[in-house]
Amino acid sequence: MMKIIRGTCVWCLPCVWALLIFVLSSIPNLTTHDRFSFEFSDKIAHLLIYMPLGFFIYSAQQEWPLVERRYSFKLTMIFGVLYGISDEIHQLFVPGRYFEVADFIADGLGIFLGAASFVFLKKKYSRQLVKITTNE
Repeated sequence: MMKIIRGTCVWCLPCVWALLIFVLSSIPNLTTHDRFSFEFSDKIAHLLIYMPLGFFIYSAQQEWPLVERRYSFKLTMIFGVLYGISDEIHQLFVPGRYFEVADFIADGLGIFLGAASFVFLKKKYSRQLVKITTNE
């Protein structure tokens, strides 16, 4: 029972990050400062805001007892992409915001890179941990 409660708590960070994305998406006519604005700056912003979400979703699934780890990456992509679609649809109802396929692609790429970053870091640091424990 305690494992399920702990597993449920790990979803707090992805949910808070998703809420942050929702709040930012709800701001009408949101623009960047001219200093940071260039041709694809909004696509990079989408990628960067969704990258932590992919990282957090994948991380949460590692601790959640209801998900087999071999499905974690696929499920991260499914959850993340569905959230990206829902966010783009939500923007249809916000003044000055609109659905853009390129934004959705940047969202999906951010989810992918975030999850891949978690996999990379986990492999890198778990190897170092094994080296430390075998040397003692």
